[in-house]
Amino acid sequence: MTTDAIEQVAVLGTGQMGPGIAVATTLAGVKTQLIGRSADSVARGVAGYEAALAFLAEHEAVTTDEAAAARSRLIAGADLRAVGEVDLIVESIVEHLPTKQEMMVTLEGLCGVQTFISSNTSGLRITDIAAQMTHPERAVTTHFWNPAHLMPLVEVIQGERTADATVDSVYAFCRRIGKEPVVGRKDLPGQVCNRLFQAVIREAIDLVEQGIASPEGVETAIKAGMGLRFPVWGPLEHLDAVGLDLGLKVQATVLPSLCRSAEPARLLNDLVAEGHLGAKTGRGFYDWATRSMDELKQTRDLFLVERFKARRA
Repeated sequence: MTTDAIEQVAVLGTGQMGPGIAVATTLAGVKTQLIGRSADSVARGVAGYEAALAFLAEHEAVTTDEAAAARSRLIAGADLRAVGEVDLIVESIVEHLPTKQEMMVTLEGLCGVQTFISSNTSGLRITDIAAQMTHPERAVTTHFWNPAHLMPLVEVIQGERTADATVDSVYAFCRRIGKEPVVGRKDLPGQVCNRLFQAVIREAIDLVEQGIASPEGVETAIKAGMGLRFPVWGPLEHLDAVGLDLGLKVQATVLPSLCRSAEPARLLNDLVAEGHLGAKTGRGFYDWATRSMDELKQTRDLFLVERFKARRA
């Protein structure tokens, strides 16, 4: 099967990621099944889908006609047997290996042998997720970044038994629906971008733990510094621009003092042990009694929707 033959998609999971993925596929002209576990979860998924689509329309990222056409391509339900009609399945259920393994086996029994089966896992290996499948060559990671209707990145990760043709076809499909996919040819925990992100998080926590900078200071350094130019100026492009000889000298000076721990930071462990889990408990690195996570997410999404419009222009 080629990407041109992917005419129908099933998205499993109606929580945080599934509805946004469905927005991306339906806007791109692809008939999409959004499948939940129950009538209630399906209703929540449809509400999430409508909210994401309405946000895009409200901010003139899509036209009213485009939004209406997208809605006409969506079918929502709780019958898993609907996957038998599709060419690509995107599994976006709970991030729990045994549950995902069981789902993969179930899906394989419900769909045709030519159907691609992908997992939207953010950190598990597709090799492990597909370990019990009869045909793991058609299993691949498609990690859509959150929020999936706004973020362009999809990590397409090849498992140890994933066929090259599967990776190539799913990569091409992601490009077809307007995403900017990156292929990972080795199946490692965290894939590509989460490995980069975790390195930044580890150093950010260490800077706070050592008292070098406050949480606000660390994030200002990222938001007003390297993060601001990352959309158009990546780290390897930066090295080529300044000269690899200079880059080598800076690394020789800085790397010895960077955090190299292979374990989660003591500060993070302590916060979790004390029940400070972030916005959901009212306190983490910040006191959320004096901040609004909803406002922060709105600020994020308003920034991202402008990038979304620029990509479509």
